[in-house]
Amino acid sequence: RKERIDLSSFDPGHLIDDADFYDGNAMTADEIQRFLDDQVGQCRTDTCLNVLRTTLPARDRIVSDATGETVCEAYEGGELSAAEIIDRVQRACGISAKVLLVTLQKEQSLVSGRTARDPDDAALGAAMGARCPDTAPCDAGLAGFAAQIAQGATDLKSYSASDFMRQPGTHWIAYSPNPDCGGTDLTIANEATAALYNYTPYQPNPAAL
Repeated sequence: RKERIDLSSFDPGHLIDDADFYDGNAMTADEIQRFLDDQVGQCRTDTCLNVLRTTLPARDRIVSDATGETVCEAYEGGELSAAEIIDRVQRACGISAKVLLVTLQKEQSLVSGRTARDPDDAALGAAMGARCPDTAPCDAGLAGFAAQIAQGATDLKSYSASDFMRQPGTHWIAYSPNPDCGGTDLTIANEATAALYNYTPYQPNPAAL
């Protein structure tokens, strides 16, 4: 039986503390692996995240043209496990592995549940929902688990490092991609919350809560 979650203190303007969101040492590769083993359970293929191995291309340091701040440090590539890829990218970009894992579940249910035990190429190809707009196909050049982790973490970091898109303050946030569903002005308290609304620009309405 699923445990009921108490949402009475949910604050849509402060989804996560900056210190937790931008923690590039949140988990070790071994901790990520153990978490995936526990959550995925009995994998039916060789594509589940707890058994997947794929190539992460090496990447140079990324610096924002707008601010001069480092978005992500350089990292070495190689054929790695999913856990090692998540760990390597979290440390380079300073985005918590916990944030990346939650995003993988939110976007494609790759961490737990039926899809996680038998993910297809389409789910892995859009793993983080990175550069996958609501009204158009995903960027084909970013298909694949490793590319999705790298781009997703880079995007999440770039909003603050490049002072890009919504920043803390009051903004209109919709309830759904359907404009008829409406939305509200929302006071975004910190950079981490702003990054999440830039990445997925919707808030839950009272019925969803």
